[in-house]
Amino acid sequence: MLFEGVNIYNKIYDYPFEKVKKIGVAGTNGKTTTAKMICHILRDAGVPVGFISKDEISMNEEKTEGDFKNSNIEKLFKIFDRMIKMKVEIVVIEVDDWCFETSILQGINFDMIVYTSIEIDHIKNTEEIKKYMEGQKSLLNYLLDNGIVIVNTDDKSNLKLLENIKNRLIITYGLSSRATITASSIDIVPIKFNCCIQRGITPLNDMDIEPMEFPIAMNFIGRHNVYNTLAAVSAALIYGVLPENIIKAVRNLKRIKRRMYKIDHHKYQIIDDRCHNPSSFEAVFEAIQSVDYESLYIVNAIIGNKGIEINKRNAKIISNWVNGLKSAKLITTCSTDVVDKKDVVLEDERDVFHQVLKENEILFDHKNQLKDALYIALSNAARNDLILLLGSSGMDEGENLIRKLLKEKK
Repeated sequence: MLFEGVNIYNKIYDYPFEKVKKIGVAGTNGKTTTAKMICHILRDAGVPVGFISKDEISMNEEKTEGDFKNSNIEKLFKIFDRMIKMKVEIVVIEVDDWCFETSILQGINFDMIVYTSIEIDHIKNTEEIKKYMEGQKSLLNYLLDNGIVIVNTDDKSNLKLLENIKNRLIITYGLSSRATITASSIDIVPIKFNCCIQRGITPLNDMDIEPMEFPIAMNFIGRHNVYNTLAAVSAALIYGVLPENIIKAVRNLKRIKRRMYKIDHHKYQIIDDRCHNPSSFEAVFEAIQSVDYESLYIVNAIIGNKGIEINKRNAKIISNWVNGLKSAKLITTCSTDVVDKKDVVLEDERDVFHQVLKENEILFDHKNQLKDALYIALSNAARNDLILLLGSSGMDEGENLIRKLLKEKK
């Protein structure tokens, strides 16, 4: 019945999936950043690009709608049909976990799949790890027979995805010498490195790219974003974007909301990140070690309605870092003033989060409302201090609220 539905929509919309190139970006962390980097580089090179994620649908930089997560296969056909009418040539799709659990990708054959990091440390149950890895690997079933896979060679879980894979061109990126595309002379605040193509690549336009190096400089921070950039550069090279065009596009890339996003202010340093699992917290704390600040104020929105295990592990990571960071003060919140019902922090989730902090002798303030938690940080912060806004849905309104509070304070 499922495939029959795909066949019907193909006849109605004249096989839209076959008229454009499709890039799927999957993984645990870094999907949005990597996907948007790919879009930006391709657009800057003159390629009309469409972007689809659970939160955004855009065509040639024009955002048309969001909430793709509640779409169905018919809606996807309509989206592609509209993109084709707008002359889109390549569609970049951010593939979230829910895509593996639904039929939303049926009928799509990806030309390229890019894997960012595959993190399983936050999954405790062996059976759940197996299920998660099977989901990630199942995306390869939607790859064309002569399709391209781009993977992080430093990530052991990435490499497991390639077991028994045949008839695919595999491009690897990473910081190790065995990667096809790697980086050297790395600075992470802001990011600067030499991009090294260690083996020749034949792009889809048949213009061979010989081994070479070229400089990358951008207004992002963090080692994890070096990996994201290498993944995006790899995809762009395969699609024939020349190194000199990549250099220019990356240099001009604007910051991406809620991904180590610097909120401009003349007095404070404010960084906003959508941390949601232990590895994403690790990445943020590792990155800010290279940031010059006086005191650090961490405002963390506890993750709601996701279970006690993930909150326990997140609290453990925060505990491990807080005492080792310079002048760090922690404020937690349940964000009751801004979250939807589906993201409400349950009592046991809040309690286990705080229990872990107490067990590790971490001092903290707690406010149920996000506005009140942000107010504590702003009331205590001084010039050149760093304010970190961390959390998933509970911190989505963090920037708006802190700008409002800053205006009121002024």
